[in-house]
Amino acid sequence: MARKGEGRIFTIFKYAFVYISAIITIIPVIYIILCGFKTTYQINKVLTLPTGLYLDNFRKVLENSTAMFSFINSIIITAGTLAICIAFCSIAAYPMGRRNDKIFKYLYIFFLSAMMIPAVANLAALYTLMKNIGLKNTRLGLILIYTALQTPMGILLYTSFIKTIPKGLDEAAVVDGCGYFKRFYLIIFPLLKPVTFTYAVISSIFVWNDFLMPLLLITAPDKKPVTLAVYGFVNEHQSDFGAIYAMLIIAMIPPVLLFLFNQKYFYKGITMGAIKG
Repeated sequence: MARKGEGRIFTIFKYAFVYISAIITIIPVIYIILCGFKTTYQINKVLTLPTGLYLDNFRKVLENSTAMFSFINSIIITAGTLAICIAFCSIAAYPMGRRNDKIFKYLYIFFLSAMMIPAVANLAALYTLMKNIGLKNTRLGLILIYTALQTPMGILLYTSFIKTIPKGLDEAAVVDGCGYFKRFYLIIFPLLKPVTFTYAVISSIFVWNDFLMPLLLITAPDKKPVTLAVYGFVNEHQSDFGAIYAMLIIAMIPPVLLFLFNQKYFYKGITMGAIKG
């Protein structure tokens, strides 16, 4: 009886923690959406609801060329990063998940050790490097940096997932005459769909929302991503909070849609070994 009582108390606290965390997370999102349809006067009154669909904030964003270019830039940067990361991490993780040689174990540890180094520790070196090789103020520079930052997690996810795939599939492919790369792309890679979508969702949200790296490397208006475009509405003397909230609402749409359309694969990637050791 005592154990049942303890179990019920634990369950109550567990669900209470989940619900409270969800409420704390969703309140800022609701507040942003409401403020996007408010006038400047209404925004200053925090607890008021919008009296109607005030769309002038969105008009300001749509008429701002820098803001519109920023969405294109963010899409290019995010898509470029994902393409390189998925191609490299999947093929690099294949031998690490299949072979027991020491060299692959050391490589696996080498990639994972990079996760322990905070990105801010390398800001000065990254800025100097990008400037010296001519990639400062370029989308390619950001793509390469994000690729380096997201590769360790990709190696972890793909290697862990590949270990759950039966080796009999590889052996059957070898008997049929498949070479190494043909075996990977025709047999193994199609099975990596769940972990690929999991990795794509996590990485794309990080790249889309990152503010630090663009602030460090991008000054040209036509190269700024969404995060810098939002910052562009902040003025030293007067900030247009209505336009800022409208910009934030529009900026939330792509990552939310990406998750909604891929949530089945996202959950499958998590539950089928995507984060297992």
